[in-house]
Amino acid sequence: MNTIFLLLKNLKIKTIVIFKVKSVIILCLLYSCSTKAQETITKEPVTELMVIEQEKLYEDKSIIEKKEKEIKSFLDTISINHLKKQVNENLNYYIKNESSIIESLNNHQKDINERINSNIKLYLSNEEKYTKKENILLKLVNNNHLEYRDTIQKGTYFNQLFEHNKSYIKPLVMNSGFTTFNFKSKVTTLPYYSLNSHSEQNLRIMNIYYHDGTKKNNPTPIESHSFPLNSIPVKKMKHVDSLQLEFKINYLTKIDSIHFKKNEIGRQKGEFKLLKMENNYVEYETPNAHSSYIEAYYYNEEGKALKTKFSISNLSAETPVQEYNETLNYIKSTSEYVNRITTKEEAFLTLKYLDLKNHNNPHKKTKSRVTLEGNVDSFTLYIESKRDTITFLTTLKNGASVKKLYLHKLEDKTEFINKDGKVITSIPSSIHFLSHHTGYHSDKYFFTERAEERSRYYLNQERDYYYLDQDKQTISKLPYSQIEYLCLPILLAKEKGKEGFKLLSAEKKLLLSDKTFTNVFIQRYAGEGILVYNNGGSFLLYDQNNKLITENTKKVAKIILKKSTGW
Repeated sequence: MNTIFLLLKNLKIKTIVIFKVKSVIILCLLYSCSTKAQETITKEPVTELMVIEQEKLYEDKSIIEKKEKEIKSFLDTISINHLKKQVNENLNYYIKNESSIIESLNNHQKDINERINSNIKLYLSNEEKYTKKENILLKLVNNNHLEYRDTIQKGTYFNQLFEHNKSYIKPLVMNSGFTTFNFKSKVTTLPYYSLNSHSEQNLRIMNIYYHDGTKKNNPTPIESHSFPLNSIPVKKMKHVDSLQLEFKINYLTKIDSIHFKKNEIGRQKGEFKLLKMENNYVEYETPNAHSSYIEAYYYNEEGKALKTKFSISNLSAETPVQEYNETLNYIKSTSEYVNRITTKEEAFLTLKYLDLKNHNNPHKKTKSRVTLEGNVDSFTLYIESKRDTITFLTTLKNGASVKKLYLHKLEDKTEFINKDGKVITSIPSSIHFLSHHTGYHSDKYFFTERAEERSRYYLNQERDYYYLDQDKQTISKLPYSQIEYLCLPILLAKEKGKEGFKLLSAEKKLLLSDKTFTNVFIQRYAGEGILVYNNGGSFLLYDQNNKLITENTKKVAKIILKKSTGW
């Protein structure tokens, strides 16, 4: 769970108002604490000393930096009065709707009980289903973090995107396979080693190097999921040459295990307690919602690992009334803190304090409930025991050289900007570049897509087509209603209001033949080559070197027509 600023309960009641900053839930969260509601209301305002005391309890200081950035971003979007109003409205709603909230909690518990009870049964031996038990030590404690580091540091490239007045870096990587991407003389190694699912990755942008030699060297935390498969935000709307990332990987170095048998109901082992084990059902108490156990295996009498039928964890052990009172008291406390705020500086300090305090406070124990596809006799929990951290830097490089025009996608139009973000020209709609069936996309020919064009496309595939000239920094509208690839160097272009099609160069705004054709046929099984037809007959296509053009031809500067004798 990411940063939590103000604690409210999300009971899946639609009328409770929710704020979000990215994936951060600002005004809603369900947390379970002690059975007895404990009020934490204090009259004194939040001080720097109070925040420092909470920071001392936090091990990872980079997470604190990330929290600070998120809080500042949130406060940029809301006024102090609106913040107070929102908190007080949520508090009033919670007070006025006590019965419906408790009923909702009760129904939630009832639904879970019905789901669990419907799955509990005594299995015959031939009904049981098993799963293959993995070597947990090798699965969770290994050198994946080192392989991950090494493959990334061999060289990673990115595409740069401009959307909605923001710039993004999109890494050109994958998580599986040994393939490489080639960019002219450059090679990007794909990090095919995934981190273990329980490893934690923290990222910071250390340096950004722009095309004009300027450099941004203010370390900035970014979301951990930004690499390798998502976009990394970059502030300035200009061409980035390279970007230096810091990786901090917290990985498992030691795991322990706890084993429970059927005759140990009620027994406590460490922070875990076995509550029930009968037929195919297991119920046990866990330390809190952020329990350290990471894997579980359930066995029958013969020691075979059973498949899981249904599992749910982090369940509160409180009654609906207890849960309601617990949350109400916390909301009241939060409201008192927020209502004292008079400035954005005080708001920042208060939200940071509440966030850190909530993270540092011990949370109530929770329950896990599991049904298996067989009669359970014992189970083993594998528990995180120790972590280490590895920190390293890598430089991501732009896979494209500096261009004269870049696309900037907006909601209702597309701008064409230069390397410094200056708008050169624009089109009042979204655009799409032509694509070949191999996955290749043209960077020169594109068509627009307005709402009326979308509906027309499905009727007769007519569009407005354009040609992008990077050298001249111009956009030219083309006299065609439909363009598609014949092969990579050649396009089929249908003229507006006319029958037939032309052969157009995919590399330049140039007709490769002055003839118009009515049909085309790519020969694959009876001979090879590409046949085109018109009133003059059928013709095979040859290139400027008098070489037969096929669907695999890569370059064509000129087309020579030769009469076909076979058709």
